[in-house]
Amino acid sequence: MRSILTILLTGILTFALQAKEVTGLYEAQVPATVSQNQWQQLALQQVLVKVSANPAVLEQEAVKAELSNAANYLKKFEPVAGPEPLLKVTLDEQKVQQFLTTLQLPVWGSRRPAILFWLVEQGDDSRQFIQGAEHPVLQLLQQQATERALPWLLPSAAAEFSAPLSQDDVWAGNWLQIEQASLNFQADQTMILLFDRPAELAGQVRLTWQGFEQGQQVSQQILAADPVQATRQFIEQLVSSLAAQYAVRLGATATEVELQVQGVTNFVQMVQVQKLLSGMLSVQRVQVQERQADVLSLKLQLASDAQTFLNALLLDKRFQPLQDEGLDAVPSTPADSQVSADSADQLFAELEAEMAAEQQQSAAIPAVMASGPLRFRFVPQ
Repeated sequence: MRSILTILLTGILTFALQAKEVTGLYEAQVPATVSQNQWQQLALQQVLVKVSANPAVLEQEAVKAELSNAANYLKKFEPVAGPEPLLKVTLDEQKVQQFLTTLQLPVWGSRRPAILFWLVEQGDDSRQFIQGAEHPVLQLLQQQATERALPWLLPSAAAEFSAPLSQDDVWAGNWLQIEQASLNFQADQTMILLFDRPAELAGQVRLTWQGFEQGQQVSQQILAADPVQATRQFIEQLVSSLAAQYAVRLGATATEVELQVQGVTNFVQMVQVQKLLSGMLSVQRVQVQERQADVLSLKLQLASDAQTFLNALLLDKRFQPLQDEGLDAVPSTPADSQVSADSADQLFAELEAEMAAEQQQSAAIPAVMASGPLRFRFVPQ
C-alpha cells in the first residue's frame, strides 16, 4: 500500500510511493549540424532548465551573459546514432551548481516526485478523457515534463489508451476508484484535471484540479481563454510549489539536525543509510553519533532548511516517520478509522484506513521537528 506523505501544492497531500530518480540532469542532446559555440550554448541552456526546473531562468541577464562561457562547463560529448546527427553533451555538475548558487537560484536534485495525471473534459452532452499524443494539452504537459526533467505520467497519451476507470468517476472525484486504478502506474502522486466551459463564464475554459489536504478533498480552479492556456498556468503553479518544497538553495547558512533511524540491524544497513542520506542534495555531511540496538543516531549538516530536507526524505519510502512518543511506529490503522473487513470491497477499506493513518503521521511530523531528533524507521528494499 502506498502512503500519503508527500505535500503537493500548499499542503495538498496525495498518494506517495517513492520518488523517481531522474537521470541525465546534466546531459543534453543538441544538433551536431550547428557551430560548436551554438551547440555548447544549447547544451548549457537545456541543463540549466532541467536542474532548476524553470525555463524562466534563461531570461535572466546573468544567464544570457554566461552563455558565451558555455565551453567552461563542458565535460564530454559524443555522437548519438539516429536519423538526425546529434551530440550527447555532459556538463560539469559542480560548476553548474556553483553558477546557480552565485545567482541565488535553487537547485533540484535527482529525486523528484512522479505525478500521474487523469484528464477529463466536459463537452456539450458528454464527458471524455483527454487522450492521444497529438492533443494540445497532453503535448504541453509532455513537453514541459521533458524540458524540466519532471517524471510525469500521462496514460491517456498512449496510442492505445484503455481507461482503467470511467470518466464519470474522475469527474466526480471518486478517489477510491481513482487510486485503485492508479496503483499499477506506481506514481508518487495522483492528480485529476477537469476541463469545462460553463455558460456563465462567457466562453472561458475552467480547469479544476483536485487533490487531498489532511485527508480532505481539495479543489481549486483556473480560468483561461482556452485549455492550453489554463494548463500552462496550472503547470507554473504546480512546479513553483514543488520547487518551494524540494529545491535547495546551495550556499545558504548551514543547518544541523539530529536524526534517529530505527531498524538498522547490521553494519551493511548502517552504511546504506549513510550513503542514502549523503546522496541527498540537501545534505552536506553525515556524522554517526552512536548505534544502540537497532537505533542509529546521526547528526546531519544540511545545505537547506530542515523542512526542505524533511520533504525530500519523505519521498523515499525506505524512511518511514515515527511518532514523537519513543520510537514506536504510527499504527497503520488508527482506532477511530477502523473499517469493517466485510466491506463490499476490501481494497477500498484498506485505502480509507491508510488515508486516515497517513493523516495522523503527517500531523505528527512537525511535533517531532519541534521537540527533538527526527525519528524514522529504515525499511530496506
